[in-house]
Amino acid sequence: MTGKPGDSAPFLGAWTLLSYDLLLASGVVEKPMGDHPLGRILYLDNGQMSAQVVASGLDPLANADPSEATPEEAAHAWRNYVGYWGTFTVDAEAGVVIHAVEGAWFPNWISRNQVRQYRFSGNTLTLEADAPGWHATLIWRRIE
Repeated sequence: MTGKPGDSAPFLGAWTLLSYDLLLASGVVEKPMGDHPLGRILYLDNGQMSAQVVASGLDPLANADPSEATPEEAAHAWRNYVGYWGTFTVDAEAGVVIHAVEGAWFPNWISRNQVRQYRFSGNTLTLEADAPGWHATLIWRRIE
């Protein structure tokens, strides 16, 4: 899937995460990274992008060497982080931004597109995505 050319200028820059909610098919709203998630998304004028999200308040691992993490510690860290990078295109007509993933913490996303509906309001950017069983909403604030 490729996007139709669109104006990427409103996206350009760095954004900090304000909220991340999942609306489940059951109607329940979950906060997969807690009440105060941390995150950064970068959109560059050369078409590159990067997105990182992590739960706040994670306890440090018992050992400073990440290769010494226990399986439980490693699983907990992995489940409380989302990160990927690649390129982006905007399809303004469809109201979507397409993240073409080149590298990711979740290998299944590599060489795939992550399509996000978007809307701007003042200095905030809302990105939304649907998958079977849930609807994700992430709200970002522009870093000035």
